[in-house]
This record gives sequence, structure tokens and C-alpha cells, in this order.
Amino acid sequence: MTAAREPVAIVGMAVTLPGAADLDTYWRNITGGVDAVTEAPPGRLDPECHRPDAVYCRRGGFVDGLADFDPAAFGIMPAAARTTEPDQLIALRTAAAAVADAGGTLPADRSRIGVVLGRGGYLTAGLARLDQRVRTSSQLIRTVREVLPDLDGEQLDRLRTAFVDALGPHSPESVIGLVPNFAASRVANRLDLRGPAYTVDAACASSLVAVDHAVRELERGRCDVMLAGGVHHCHDITLWSVFAELRALSPSQRIRPFHRDADGVLLGEGTGVLVLKRLADARQDGDRIYALVRAVGVASDGRAASLVTPDPAGQAHAVRLAWAAAGLDPAAPDALGLLEAHGTGTPRGDQVEMAVLGEVFGRGTEPDAVIGSVKSMIGHAMPAAGAAGMIKAALAIHHRVLPPTLHCEVPHPALLDTRFRPAHTARPWEAGVRRAAVNAFGFGGINAHAILEEPRPAPAAIRPTRTTTARPVPVPEARTPRLEVTEREPLLRLAAPGPEGLAELLDAGDTTLRGAGERGRGPARLAIAGPDARKLALARKAVAQGRPWGGRGDVWFAPAPLLGAGGGRTAFLFPGLEAGSASRADGVAAHFGLEPPPAREARAGDLAGRTVALISAGRLLASALDRIDVRPDALAGHSAGEWTAMAVAGMLGSGDPGESLVETLVRRMRLPRLAFLVLGTSAAQATAVLPGHPGIALSHDDAPHQCVVCGPREEIEALAARLRGEGVLGRVLPFESGFHTPMLAPHLNPLRELVRHAVVRAARTPVWSGTTAAPFPDDEAGIRELFFRHLLEPVRFRQLTESLYEAGFRAFVQLGAGQLPALVGDTLGSRAHLAVTADSPRRDGLSQLGRVALGLWAFGADPDFTALAASRTAMRIDLGAGPVSLEPAARERLRSLLGRQNRAGAGETAAAPLSAFARHIPAAAELDALLTETATTAATLFAAAESSARPAHRTALKAPRTVVETVEIDVARMPYLLDHCFYRQRPGWPDLADRRPVVPATTIVQHMMDAAGAAGTPVAVRDARFLEWAVAAPPGTAELTVAAGRDGWLRAEFGRYARADVRVAGTYPAPPAPWPCDRPESPPEVSAREMYEQRWMFHGPRFQGVTAVTALGERHVRGVLTAPAAPGALLDSAGQLIGYWLMATRTERTVVLPVSIRQACFHGPAPAPGSRVECHVRITVLDATVLECDVQLTHGGRVWAEIRGWRDRRFDSAPGSVAADRHPERCTLSTRQPGGWQLLFDHWPDPASWDLMMHGQLAGEERAEYARRAPRGRRAWLLGRIAAKDAVRRHLWDLDAGPVFPGEVRVRNEPGGRPRPEGVHGRELPPLELSLAHCREAAVALVRPAGTPAGIDAEEITDRPDTTVAMALDPAEHALFERLGAGSEALTRLWAAKEAAAKAEGTGLHGNPRGFVVTTAAGPGDADAVDVRTPSGRSHPVRLTRIGNPPGLPPRDYIVAWTSEGSGHVSRDPASEKGQQP
Repeated sequence: MTAAREPVAIVGMAVTLPGAADLDTYWRNITGGVDAVTEAPPGRLDPECHRPDAVYCRRGGFVDGLADFDPAAFGIMPAAARTTEPDQLIALRTAAAAVADAGGTLPADRSRIGVVLGRGGYLTAGLARLDQRVRTSSQLIRTVREVLPDLDGEQLDRLRTAFVDALGPHSPESVIGLVPNFAASRVANRLDLRGPAYTVDAACASSLVAVDHAVRELERGRCDVMLAGGVHHCHDITLWSVFAELRALSPSQRIRPFHRDADGVLLGEGTGVLVLKRLADARQDGDRIYALVRAVGVASDGRAASLVTPDPAGQAHAVRLAWAAAGLDPAAPDALGLLEAHGTGTPRGDQVEMAVLGEVFGRGTEPDAVIGSVKSMIGHAMPAAGAAGMIKAALAIHHRVLPPTLHCEVPHPALLDTRFRPAHTARPWEAGVRRAAVNAFGFGGINAHAILEEPRPAPAAIRPTRTTTARPVPVPEARTPRLEVTEREPLLRLAAPGPEGLAELLDAGDTTLRGAGERGRGPARLAIAGPDARKLALARKAVAQGRPWGGRGDVWFAPAPLLGAGGGRTAFLFPGLEAGSASRADGVAAHFGLEPPPAREARAGDLAGRTVALISAGRLLASALDRIDVRPDALAGHSAGEWTAMAVAGMLGSGDPGESLVETLVRRMRLPRLAFLVLGTSAAQATAVLPGHPGIALSHDDAPHQCVVCGPREEIEALAARLRGEGVLGRVLPFESGFHTPMLAPHLNPLRELVRHAVVRAARTPVWSGTTAAPFPDDEAGIRELFFRHLLEPVRFRQLTESLYEAGFRAFVQLGAGQLPALVGDTLGSRAHLAVTADSPRRDGLSQLGRVALGLWAFGADPDFTALAASRTAMRIDLGAGPVSLEPAARERLRSLLGRQNRAGAGETAAAPLSAFARHIPAAAELDALLTETATTAATLFAAAESSARPAHRTALKAPRTVVETVEIDVARMPYLLDHCFYRQRPGWPDLADRRPVVPATTIVQHMMDAAGAAGTPVAVRDARFLEWAVAAPPGTAELTVAAGRDGWLRAEFGRYARADVRVAGTYPAPPAPWPCDRPESPPEVSAREMYEQRWMFHGPRFQGVTAVTALGERHVRGVLTAPAAPGALLDSAGQLIGYWLMATRTERTVVLPVSIRQACFHGPAPAPGSRVECHVRITVLDATVLECDVQLTHGGRVWAEIRGWRDRRFDSAPGSVAADRHPERCTLSTRQPGGWQLLFDHWPDPASWDLMMHGQLAGEERAEYARRAPRGRRAWLLGRIAAKDAVRRHLWDLDAGPVFPGEVRVRNEPGGRPRPEGVHGRELPPLELSLAHCREAAVALVRPAGTPAGIDAEEITDRPDTTVAMALDPAEHALFERLGAGSEALTRLWAAKEAAAKAEGTGLHGNPRGFVVTTAAGPGDADAVDVRTPSGRSHPVRLTRIGNPPGLPPRDYIVAWTSEGSGHVSRDPASEKGQQP
């Protein structure tokens, strides 16, 4: 028993536990109720031992995939690390992280720092391999000799050597695994801790006993800082077999502490370390204090009934000892708020613990405390279990949250007789004093109980300061005496359903938020680099404002996604020579293992050298960003940066990055006596004064407030002085060149030859030109021509930014040092966007890449932060010690060697006919030897080929990637895609592209799994990302590649369309239990058959796999699938059931398509076509842009597949558009208005939804025309076309023309601009008059029979210059203008009426608005009916109405004017004739 005379403070903690490699993730998993128990990873356990009569359980807690170790950081040689006992390395890494969490500094007197770790004497991985190397190999040879006595010593030695070699490398370090204490000794050695360093073995109580020892060292004053905790990384089959023989493992493979039906434990592993100091020292040093250790009680069962049967008396004694030492009454009301129980889930163990709780803390009272067991989430970590529980309790006190426990939906009746109840969800912990207790009861009757408490506020007299004797924690390194244990700048990510949820997360306090990691889920995101008090205050301000915050102060915030689910695309921008800043991307290449840029010095004024350096830096940063899953949708550059974009896109050179071409160009472009002047004004203002300065030309239109001009130095200096006097700042750049101006033209003949002979090719990723503000052409001639124009024409970066934005680009990432984000911000202003740089002179390259990742993540993207954090020198610790197999080549050599001996021993047989003659005929012996050697060599080669083609799960594929196959995306190869077309067309429609056949995402997953199947049986897929639709018309191809990935997974890529990680194994993992039915639920109103008949889905017969919808709930749906034959169609059918739930329960944004799958696990081969499969879908996330769910598929009563994190993108849609989507042949997107005209509003703000809608409305030639149009005008053009086509189709339906699809009507423009409808592919139209108009978010159209003039216009009601009235109105109209109110609406009405009449005339206003005279046709004050007299003498009656944008669009009002029936009669009014113009 230990009770500190003064409390001991917990000032640092770290974990390596199942599902959590760090403290933040551990707490997030705890509060989120994450079950980290999984199937045993390959290599951890011998699958042959798992059978009902032996080890009947395969689930537990594992840290495979989390056990990374960087030997260089601790001064350990990598070769030595690979043969070191794994738990020693994990303990060292975790201890160092705990010290870093405590602030990274320790007292200078290392003799006053100690470490005590709980560790058992189990057969750990290193020790198991050592035992196999020595004892098992000897037993193997002994047994083989007994069975095959004819084998000689040489053959047996070769057999032994092959077996030992298969066990992996060996060194004297391996022997250290025999000494358990080395787990603590290695920590002390590498962190230079010179106080006590040892391990304790108290079975499951080891961690708390270690804490008891550490507290004692602090209490007695022998140490000032103690590290304490537990380490356990043993999943040896012998340990599992012991628990199986005791029937302690759960037959149901679920660990359910204190549940009524708990049936056993699941084994886990892990390491947890706490940093402890005396409270006074912690306060004096200004440490963050998680909690206080008030007391620890330790006691034994004594003479109990059995060593393996827990005794309640011994446990109760340990608990009472702790409470007595703390001077507290455990039975007092509110004495305890949280009990982290031992809670193993074994019936006997739980019953004894519950009896102790009732005896010590009281029975029959109202429940006032929460009970939990983290074992329900991670399994039983044995000696480390107490550390896992204590860290959980300390975090709960620190965060003031009562965390949940899992799998205790129906508590045991004995628990209900105590004052404790489990929490099913996390909730705030309200208490006067937050106090928690931790139980750890070990095999053999050793029991420990610890009491933790919230620290009181420090007395005012104590001012926290850092002592001057503290210094960073050093560790020895191979070359230098010491290294510091430091961590990279923390990157904090918070997510919530909305800004209010983010504000709640920010309320956690600065201390809590200063760590790295991701917390919460939802579309609203906040990211902070290096969160400190200042940045957190800024973050709270940004969130409170509710507007996007783009990185100022290292804070990024977006209330809704702009990228990813938000639909926005990403552009990489490469700076030019104007940057003037050296790249700080050093360290990036080393971190990611990339080829560093060539070392070359670019002297001042050496433009060629600087340009090549730009290209090298750009290529490096693009590769680094690719490693963290940040990839561009387009590339662009500023000035010389355009060449970097071309090089990165593979457009320059053949196996050459193009630097030589560019370097030669730049060297020949130097023109002395010319200079560049950058001006802080617009290009328009600058060019306005250029006529007074001969020889100067505009070279860059960068942004609204920046441009560059070029000319003779004398004129440049004169212009700078003149503009300076007008308040315009300017700076002369240190370049002598006529780049981007006609001044370079006389010097271009040799350059033209260079460009003409350069090797160019189409871009892998679209490259946008700063010359045309549009993408580069695909043909070589066009690329060369634009490359040449780039030398002579100005850089139009402002226009380029605008065009990219119009095309849907919302994120702009600068790759290099420069000011392009500022130029983008100047151009786009307050429009939603993100501009970040991947290279900054203010910080190192990795830190800046972290900021890029944070910014993109905050705005909706999903970078890979693990790749950013992982060290290049880090290694994955192999925790497995299961059976090994011989290498194929060694196996075949041994087979040949042993087989020849067997033939010799068997005499003359048919299997070896030469052996009988070999002994007495030399030629036969020579031939026998030759054939044997040939067979052995061939077998070795075949085995090597087999190994290369079908690599073992742990074998790394070598770069570069191997193309497994080229998949032809074509309906001729994939005929089933005819039933997976996004859009319907008239039967017999000749253009398949108009139906848009698309390879389903699930079919792509099937292709990737099949490709990975060469390495084994595909059993899981994770991080599947669907990047682009793989459209089969026109046909295309995709390179399907497989390469080694992270954590032993294979990385598969399906061209540019998708990527995923695939895991292969020898056998399928055991299935989990089927999910119970969710409640409440009700029968669906629409059956599966009706779902297809009513066209809820676009799928044809070969993909119609949903045969029944059995139940529908608020957050779930259940149904029955019949497995289709098409590849991937079964999972696609599950996706249809997800879509059914959304359509059945929601009315808006019901169009969804898959974008990613977090993980899918398969527990057997795919069900055969026609099989019945039950599908259970649980919705986990639903917001405006994303639907995320989990899916379980059951076949024959057994779970076949379980999918976690199936994410669908929700697309924008117009109100009422569902009918048009399902029945386009008889419904329209636009709505018919009184007067017979069509009205359409832009309800598709995000580019992806817009693109989806566009393909459904335009056919063949129309889509090509749409693509040719400038991005800025596409939206208005398309809205007008849809309204016009709808107006024509409505007219045809009025004539009983039957179904008419949008693609059957095309609108062309006559030479004079008048729209003319025509039928497509056999559709005949009657003669029609058509008029259309578009304004802002609105489009209108009007159709009349031929001979009846049609004119329509829409104008926004807005203030116009005073001169507009005089320009637009005839004097005769002024009186009417006054009667209508003489305001902006009145003027808009008159103007719209004129436009409508002019269109009805077929002429347009042609700059003569006063020639179209508006007169009233109705009573005074009726502003909705007028006549318009035209210059032709005709008069058109025009109707007018006022409309407004619907909710969700910018507030805006319009006047719509249209000609009514009877339009076009000739006026007989002399006044009208008087007003005619010739």
C-alpha cells in the first residue's frame, strides 16, 4: 500500500494500444466507442491451431500496423533493431512519446529519473524465434532422422540451415529477449535515465504495481521523475492455448464485461507509459497535470481455493487499503465518479469483482457512479491492462468526460445491485471533485487498486516556471553524442456537423487542444498548425464568424466542404522567376525517399540556372504531395512556371524532364538594356499610360492590383517615376529579357527551331496555359504553337485564375516559393476558395507540407497525414512468431536433394531409372547428375517466377509499379455495362455515349481484388477512393497496377479512376456475428420491384440485384439481394439499397454515387450468381453533402462481407427534378409559367452536380459545343439551352407527340444569332419560333408555332447609370417611365419589353433601343401589359412579370417580358410611322 504524503501528478502519458498509436487517438476511440478488437492478422497465430477442439477463438486486440519504430531517432542501428525483442522497441518509443507529452524536458540530474514497467515472462516474439532457432530446429532434425534414417548428416544439416534461415535474421541482440528487465533497461539506456530501472511481474496487476513502486520512489525523495507503466506484446499460440484449455476465451468471440451473457475474455496487447512527478514539482515547472495519484493499494489472495480462481477477500482488501491510505470513505455519497474495472468478461471474474464492488462501495443505493472496462474495446492487455485503464481514467478526469464501455447493453443482475452503471455514450462529468479508481487483479491472486483525483487549482503563491536545470531528453546516436527526443509541430484537426459543434470542441481548453490528431466528424472542419493559445483564440474567432478562414495565423476553417464532397477541384500552380525566394524544400526528398534535386548553384542573374532549379523543386514537391494523397486535377504555371507544369505533366522530353530545352531557351532570351517593372495596379491602368512611353509593353496581367511591363530600362525608370507620383508603387526586377513581349520576336529564329524539334506529348494531367487561360491542346502541333506563343504574349494570370474558378477549381496549391496565393486571393476576392503554398521561406519543407495538408483537409479534402508524419527511416516491427515456410528456391533444392537420396535408398524404380546404372556405368552417373542439376535449376527458376508472380503477403513489390494488365473499358468487352448507364434515351438511340455507360465503383474494386489475387486470397480492401467515372463510350483503357503498400497491404490503382489498398492472406478470416435487428423499423412503402419499375434506380436487369426491401428505419434499412452475375454487381446492389433508404426517407439531394470505402472485409468467396444474400445497412453520417454507412452482407446465415465507411456523395438537385431524372421523356427540369414560357433556375452550385446534370440534358454534338465554350459562359449557355429544349418538348407534348427525350431536340443558332430548334436522330419537329434568354441564375424560353413571332427576355432589377435612361428611352417613353415610378424596376421593365420585341422581330436591338418604343396597351398603371412598336412598323403586345430567385440562391429579382399571342401586327398609328427609322 502506498499513499503519497503529497499527491503525485501525472504530467505525461503515451500509449501503443490496439487501434491507437497515440494518446489523442486512444481518447477519441474511447469516447467514440470504437471497437478495436479484430481478427488475428496474418503471421501472428498459427491458423492450424485454430479449431473447435483446440484454440477456438481468433479475435483479439492487436497493434500490427501501429508498431512503427525509427531506429535512427534513438541511435540504434537498423540491423540491430530488426533482431531486438519487439516489446523493448515499443516500450522505448512509447516512453519517449510520454516524455514528449510531458513537455520534452527532464531534470539535468539523470540519477533522479527512473523507470519501472510491468512486464510478464511470456513467450514474446523474439524469445519464441530464439526458441525455434535452438530447440525446435534440433527437435525437427531429431524427428526427421527417426522417420528417414537414410538421410546423411549433410542433408540434415542443409534441412536445419533452411529452417533456421526461414526464421529471419539473428544477432546477439536476440538473446537479450531472455532477460525481461531489458524492457526497462533499454528505455533507461536510450533516454539516459540513471535512477532505478527494472520490471515487475504481477500478472495482470503489473502496471499498477509498477505505478506503486514509482510513487514510492517519488514519496521517499529518491527520484524527481518516474516513468511507470506496462508492456505486453505476446500473442503466442501457447498463451492462447492455455486460455482455451481453461475455457476462458469467449466462444462468441466478443468480450462483454459485466453483461448478463458474458462468456469469456479476448486477449489483447499494448504498452502504456505515464510520467509521474511530485505535485509541488509539477506546479513549479508549469506542467500540464492530467490527474493526481492519491493512493495505490496492493494485496494478495493468500490461501485461496485455487491459484487461477479469483478470491473476493483479497480484492476487497486491496481496494480498502487504497481508500484508507487516501483518507477517504469508499461508501460515501459521490466518493467516486468513475471506476475503471478489471472487467475481463469471464463469468467468474466479473461476478467476483461485482461482489467486491457491492461489499466495499455499498449495495442497494441509487446509482451515482459509472463503471467501465477498456478491455471491451481493446481486449485484455495482460500486464499492460492496468496502464491502459489508468490512462483512460486520467484522460476522463482531464477532459471531464465520463466515457462509455462497450457490449454491456443488458447488465448483469449483480451489477444492478451496486451503485455502478455502465455508460453507453460519452457524457459530461459534473462533480464537485472528479475522482476515479482503477482495478487490476492478476492471475495467482495479486490485486491492485489505484485512486486518481482531479487536481485542485494551484495556490496563488505558486507561480509556474520552468527550472533552469531542465534540458531536452537526449539519446545516444551513432555519429553524434546526443539527440533530442522531440516531436514535430502538432497538427490539430477538428470536425463537427456545423460551426456550433466546432465551438463545443474548442471549449475543451487550450491544454487539451495543444496535441496533434483528429477529433470529431462532420462537414464543418477546423485545422491548426502548432495550436497554442494565440492560434486557438484566433480559431475560436474564425469559427464564431462562421465564414471560411484560409490560413491566416496557421488556422483554416470551412463551415462546409469546398473540396471532396463539396465538388471543388484542385489546381497546382508553379511560380515563375519573379518569386525571388529560394526553395526550402530540403528535407522533403529525404523524408519521402525521393530523388533530391541535382545540386547546382544558380548565381545571381543566372536565369537559366534558376529556371532549372524551379522545375526541379516543382517536380519534387509534386511527388511529395502525391505521397500524402494530394493530387491535382489540373496544373498551371506563372510565366516560367508554365514550363514546370509541362514537365510535371510529362509534356516535355522523352525520358527527360525538359530542363535542357528550357535552360537553352532561357539562355538565348537574355536581351540587355531591357527591364521589367512590377506595378501595384491593374493592367488596364498601366496600359492606359503606355502610349506616352514608347517601347514598353505589358508582359503580365497578374491580378486586379498587380501587373508587369517590360521595355528599355530608361523608359521603364521614367514610367516608374511617373506612376510613383500618381501613388502607384513599382519595383524594377533584376531580369534582362523580353520574355512575354513582342520584343523577343526578332531573336526567335533559333528558338523556333529548338521548339520545333523538341519532343512533346499530351499531358498526363491537364495543363492550363497562362497565355490562353485555357487547357493546352492535345495534339503535338498545337502544343508547340502554344509553347511558342508563350514566349511572345503576356502572361494572363488574372484571366487564368478566373477561368480555373469558372471550371470548378476551388483549391490552388503553389509548388515553389512565390506569391501566387496572394495573386489568386486578389483576383477571387471574397469568393469561396483556398490558396496555399507548399514552399515557404519561413519554415522547413515538411512543416509547410503539413500546412498544405491541413488547409486542404479543412476545406474538404482527405490527405494522408500518416505518410506526412512517418519517418523515412522508420521500420515496421514484426510482432509475429508463427510458423514459417521455406523460400521456394530453398524448398525446391531440398526436395531435389532429399528426393535423390530416397531414390537411391529405394533401389531400381521407375521413378529414377538411371540411378540403378549410375553406380557401375560412369556415363549413366554423369547423365543422372546432369539431369538432376538441370531439374534442380529449373525448379529453382520456376519457384522464383512463381514467387515473383504470386508474392507472399509480407513480400514487398519493387518499384516501379508493375502493370498487371491494361483493362479495356468498352461495352464490347464489358457488355454488362449496357445495364449500367447513367441516362436513358429513346429505344434504338444510335449514340451510346449519350447513355453514358460507366464502370461501377464496385466493379473496379473487383478488378483490383482480382489483380491482387496473384499474391494470395484477397480478404480485405481499405481506403478505396473513386476519383473519376470510368466511362465506356467512347472506349478507353485503364492500367491496372499493383504495388507494395503500407502495413503489408498491396496498393492497387485502376488508372486515373480509382485506387485502393488490398490485403491478401492464405485463408479468409473468421466471420463476425451478424448484426442484430435495429429498432424501431417498419415495412417499406415501395417494394424492390416498384423501385425499379418507378425508376428510382437507373440500373438495368443485369444490375437489378435488390429483390426485397424487408425493413426501413430512421438510420437503417434491411433487404434481400439476389447475387447478379456481372462482376461487382452484388456490392453495387448493396449500394442501391443505400440509395433506396435515402430516397424513401428524404426529399432533397437524393441522388448519390459512391466516392470511397474506408474498409471492406470478406470472410469467404463471393456467393454464386442467383444466391440469396441478406443486406443490413446502418447509416452513420448524413449531412448536406455526404451519406456514410456500414454494410453487412450475410449468406447462408454467415457473414460474407462487412463494409465500414461506405461513403456516397450527395448531389445538388432542383426542386422537383426527381421526376425529370426518372422520366426525362415526359418531365422537364424547367417549369411552365402562365403565358406558356419555361423558367429554370441554377440549382447546381457545385461543379460535379452541374456536370452530372449537363450530361443528362445534352447529346453528342451539343456536349462538344458546350466543351468548346469559354468556362465563364458555360453555365448561362446551358441553362438557356435546357429551358429552350424543355419549351420545345412541352409544345410537342401539347401536340400529343408522345415521349420526347432532351437529346432528341437540339438548338442551333442562325448566322444572325436567332435560335432554331431541330430534331435529332429521326425526331421530326414542326416549324417553330423559339426565343430564349438567361440572366444570372435564371433562364427562360418561349416557343410559338411558325408564323407567330416569339420573343422573351429576362433582366435583373438593378440600379443602372443615369445615362442609361437617355440612351435607352425614346422621348415618347419618358412619360410612361415616370408613371411606372421612374426607378430601377421601371427602367428594367421597359428594357426587357424592348428586348422581347426585338427578339420577336428576329433582329435584336442592334444598338438602337430607342427605335423600339414601349406604349401602354392596358389601363393606366398596368405595368404587366405593354405594346412595343418596332422599326419595321410592327407592334408586339408584351406581357411582363416580376420573379425572384428561390431560397438557396443569391437574393435577386428579375423582370421577364414575353410576346403574347397575336404579336407582330402592322401598326396603323401615324405616330408609329413617324417614329420609324429607315
